[in-house]
Amino acid sequence: MDFILGGEQIDQEDFSGASIYLDACFILTYLDLDDNRRHEVARVLDVWSDYPGVVLGLSNHTVAEVINRLFQMKILGALEVYHQNNKLINQTKDGFNNLASKQRIQLLDLDGARFLYSLAKREEIMSYYKKNVNIKLNVMELIKLAKKDEVNRNKLDVFYRDAVDTFEEFVHKMTDELGFEAVEFLDSSADISYPAAKIFMYQFQLDITDSFHLAIAQENEYNYLATLDGDFINNFYSRDTSLSTRIIKVA
Repeated sequence: MDFILGGEQIDQEDFSGASIYLDACFILTYLDLDDNRRHEVARVLDVWSDYPGVVLGLSNHTVAEVINRLFQMKILGALEVYHQNNKLINQTKDGFNNLASKQRIQLLDLDGARFLYSLAKREEIMSYYKKNVNIKLNVMELIKLAKKDEVNRNKLDVFYRDAVDTFEEFVHKMTDELGFEAVEFLDSSADISYPAAKIFMYQFQLDITDSFHLAIAQENEYNYLATLDGDFINNFYSRDTSLSTRIIKVA
């Protein structure tokens, strides 16, 4: 049996009644309209949705990775729009409303973006290349600084809420629009998943995050694990591999 499915193999597989675990990079790519791999991820979801009884699965690891990354992306996106349109916003009458619709959406919240931008500039943790923003520190370092401001820290709330809303909209879309049977939130137990994850890390040279994804998929007896991560593709899978969960390598 081939333990890795990709390309044309995905189109030839019968996914009727299948359970498919999604890792974080799969979901984040689907949510990123500018990612050149998104088209293939969307196509694969359409392929699966054509089969009856397909269930998608997410673990707490997946949910945490996705929401945390969305939160950081929304902060960076707001800072970039604010920087690129600083003069328009602050020196032009009704400048905010003169932004393009896409820019207003990306800015998310004017007060929040202005607060974070001013803080990053004051603390000298933001650098610029032409009109692009480059945060020299991790976004979460900026957030830690923002939380020290007891008066303004509530301006972060909109970014937290929007990250969660974006994730939950994805979940609802999978069932309400694409018609999947269900999206399950999977349990994992330390006495099963952790020992298995260690073995996968040693055996397949996966990082521990990927190893846990695979371990949780197997613990819940899922048929497939869908990923874009190239670490899952290596020759070790051909060495007497006895995985019950098969890997779908997309894009």
